[in-house]
Amino acid sequence: MSAAAAQSATHATHAALTHEWSVPVIDIAALTSERHAGRAEVVAALSAAVLSDGIFAVVGHGIQEDVMQRALAASKAALQIRGSADTEGWAELQPPPQALGPANFVPAYAENLGRYNGQGANAAPESVQKFTVYPPSWDSDPLVRKSRRNSWPDTAAGAALRGALETYFGEVQRVSEVLHGGLSEAVGRPRQFISDMLNPHTEGLLRSNCYLPGHPHMAAHKDLGTTTLLLVDAPGLEFQPHSREEWIAAAAPKGALIVNIGEFFEIWTRGAWRATPHRVTGVSDQGRCSLAFFSNQGIYYPEDGSPVNRTIQPLAASDDGEAWSGLECSLGREARQSIEWPAFFQEAVARIRSKGAAEESSAARPNAAGA
Repeated sequence: MSAAAAQSATHATHAALTHEWSVPVIDIAALTSERHAGRAEVVAALSAAVLSDGIFAVVGHGIQEDVMQRALAASKAALQIRGSADTEGWAELQPPPQALGPANFVPAYAENLGRYNGQGANAAPESVQKFTVYPPSWDSDPLVRKSRRNSWPDTAAGAALRGALETYFGEVQRVSEVLHGGLSEAVGRPRQFISDMLNPHTEGLLRSNCYLPGHPHMAAHKDLGTTTLLLVDAPGLEFQPHSREEWIAAAAPKGALIVNIGEFFEIWTRGAWRATPHRVTGVSDQGRCSLAFFSNQGIYYPEDGSPVNRTIQPLAASDDGEAWSGLECSLGREARQSIEWPAFFQEAVARIRSKGAAEESSAARPNAAGA
């Protein structure tokens, strides 16, 4: 895509919006069925979005309203203050946390993105209760390492949460694959290009977040992976546009999925696609729930070995000699580099954890004037 075409796609996307939305809203129905016309226009709009601020919203994704609402409601019932996770003691019911990944249930104040992302030892811990869901198919797969299987609370509330989140997981995984097909086409490649190059790490990770009212929330950060697909039940998400210092509330239509690009894609494209700085602030007295789907972060650990590491090769010039379609708009022919997955993700997580541990140690150490 030429720079002019990308600019035209940007204008076309924004022309369809009202002033109440602060991110591009893209109807992806044409990507979900061969019978829909307009696929090229949707691909152009996706390309324009990832080449600008790296954040946009999608509608026409095909997830039924009742599936989304049931997942949000079950999450809130379980994870809010004095919800099932608190009253049933979910933190004590699950196995100890594993080094290979997060425990399913993480209580409020247990994690601190601010401290992990350079905001110092005094960064406030996030008042967010979380429940992480690994690919449900792994639960019955004897070849998957046990520590990567889900541990669901054996209670009625746990069963309700499981049913709602497993159903939603299947739907949002499908949407993630559709989007990656469109992004593959945005760089002039077949729809399966991104999926094939990351195989077998094609499944995502779902995290349900319940933000408790009246406390510090989630500090500014960029996601580490490919794409994040977010469903929310209330405002609070803010993003920082490229080359600007201000923060803008991410407003999108009800039922839309807000999508942001992660650092893997940004580094792979040497900055052509933008990883989006974002944070959560200003949660109301009613609290807030979100469902964050991290594409390709369902990293497959076999029971008897380590994950397969894939080297993502630089894209060659297209047959007609043009640079990687979409990237020449920003960085020209050199906007390509190889990168490994999941090694990139694992190394980044290790760095973050090491930095967080150092900050926690510093915070626990008395200062020169302390008792």
